[in-house]
Amino acid sequence: MQREEFLAEAMACERTLYRVAKTILRSDFDCADAVQEALLKGLKNAPMLREKQYVKTWLTRILINTCKDMLRRAGRARTVSLSDACSAADRNLENIELYDALQALDEKLRIPVVLHYLEGFPTEEIARMLKITDGLVRRRLWQARKELREILKEEAI
Repeated sequence: MQREEFLAEAMACERTLYRVAKTILRSDFDCADAVQEALLKGLKNAPMLREKQYVKTWLTRILINTCKDMLRRAGRARTVSLSDACSAADRNLENIELYDALQALDEKLRIPVVLHYLEGFPTEEIARMLKITDGLVRRRLWQARKELREILKEEAI
């Protein structure tokens, strides 16, 4: 893939990459660093990418690995509020409870939910990104929906 082509595709998915980083990392500075590092790694390895249609998937996988490396280097797990991850322009006030409920999910459930329902990735691509089976992605989505129903039911009482 040509450098200019890659840069255009990468810039088009920068906002998605930031939101994904925000589901893993707490600090806006860490998120910005992770996105920048992932983009640099992607640019360096762009010639290896054969199909232009997978730039977003490929960069998301690089980003997830970068975020996890940052957490390992920090030596402690961090949690993040999805309500912080999504700007006020990205969500309606009616959805605050949903975003708060998403925050309560374990990271293994939260990441597939964000990638599938907020970013629109199909389960097959999420499986490639997370290096798990498509069936496991679907199971995690099912489990996340189940937990979200319970959390939202509790909040309604």
